[in-house]
Order: sequence, then C-alpha cells, then structure tokens
Amino acid sequence: MKKQVWENKSNGQLCITIPKNSGIKVGDVVNVEKEKIRKIVYSPITADMFHYGHLRALESANLLGDFHICGVLTDEAIKSYKEEPIADLKERVAIISGLRCVDVVITQQEIDPTENLKKIYGQYGKPKIILISAPKWKKVPGSAFIKKIGGEVVQLPFYSKLSKEKIISKIFKIHKDGKVKNYG
Repeated sequence: MKKQVWENKSNGQLCITIPKNSGIKVGDVVNVEKEKIRKIVYSPITADMFHYGHLRALESANLLGDFHICGVLTDEAIKSYKEEPIADLKERVAIISGLRCVDVVITQQEIDPTENLKKIYGQYGKPKIILISAPKWKKVPGSAFIKKIGGEVVQLPFYSKLSKEKIISKIFKIHKDGKVKNYG
C-alpha cells in the first residue's frame, strides 16, 4: 500500500492515513520505507456521476506505474469543454480520494494538466510520467509537455456499457415508463 506523508498542522508531526478496510489493525507493526518513485501515472478525471467505467479506467491506470496521482478537474475546467457537472468538486474529490487504486488526489484547474504535471515532475525528482487519456481525445491536453520530458501518453479503452449520458437516459426511461418505486 502506497500512501503520501502529510503534516499534522496542530502538532507538526508527519502522518500517513491508513484506510480502515486495509487489514491493518491498531497495535500492528508496519514498515515505512521511503520508496523511490520512478514511474508516476497521472489520470485527469471529472468523476461526475462516478460509475464502473471510471473505476475500471483508474484501476487499469494504477497498474502502469509506481504511484498514481489523479487530477480532479474543477467545475470551471469541466465547463470549458462540456456541460456543467452534477456533483460539485468537493463531492467528486471525496469519491476519488476513497479509492484504493489512487495514491494522491489533486485539483486540476484547467482542461490542460500541464501545470500539475510540471509540479509533479519537479516534486518527485523527474520521474517518467504516464499521462492517461480517454480515447476520444485526438490531441491529448498535456501531451506536449509529456513528450518533452520523455513520458508517455496512454489512451485507455472506453467502457461503452456505462456513461453519464446512458445513465441519465435510463433514469428518464424508467421514470417515463412509470417503473419508479417510491420507497420514502
């Protein structure tokens, strides 16, 4: 399990957060080693109406490197290229932060992740960076920087069974057909 060290502002101690479902219990002895991160995977994501297709993509991305950073796009960044998200940034960050296949979650201010990629490249000692993209992008935002530093762009296959549009369409169909049950 890889976790990023953070500083407790109240006492200045360095900490790591271990999820409850990790199998580690109070009193267990754990070994903490400073791991040399050589290959970082960066996955930009909107994560609106998170579904199995998103999970599959992030799990696949995680397998490509030593450390997986997920950049969750701000509402403004999303609105720059498609409709406004249903879930707000705080909700979407919380969902991605809860995933075991993502080591660190950061905010991505623009559709182009280059600013985040530059910070990551410097912060982690110039590792190889693999930028993940959906196959729909012909010119992948951030690819120029990735090429410049000798990184790699990987376009993961799209999970066609689910999408935000298909989920919304199904909800409308169920509601229209009168199949909605009121459990309230």
